[in-house]
Amino acid sequence: MLDILVYLFEHFEELGNSEQQTIRLDAEPLSESLIEAGFEREEIDEAFGWLAGLAGDCHRSVAPPSADAVRIYTDREYEHLGADCLNYLWALEQQNAVPGELRELIIDRAMAMDELTLGHFKIIVLMVLWSRNQAVDSLLVETLLDEDNPVYN
Repeated sequence: MLDILVYLFEHFEELGNSEQQTIRLDAEPLSESLIEAGFEREEIDEAFGWLAGLAGDCHRSVAPPSADAVRIYTDREYEHLGADCLNYLWALEQQNAVPGELRELIIDRAMAMDELTLGHFKIIVLMVLWSRNQAVDSLLVETLLDEDNPVYN
């Protein structure tokens, strides 16, 4: 599924979405383009379901967290995300690369994954920032997609 998300990110304009920042998930031409690119229908449906979770209004913050707010993770979150992903997210927040109000959406989308590695988590961060029209510095994109360059070292 993550391969499809990266493909969508890399080929966004080619897929006819250059005028808008959102992908129309029900667009049959998009599904057909992904099938032509070699992806399976089941994987495409799974990726579209994951992307639909990005669009949900339930992720809109009532109020952004204060600058001195501390996020306490549940045991389930800590077990699923692991120290590497949580440290990475914390480092991105400290560098102002991830706004505090998007942290919960990143956590939610990461929790929706069956298996999670730091590499997967970086792609999730990138997709969340992209879906919310956040400016994503090209150096940050390189860092997010580079397994050998953890931001918190």
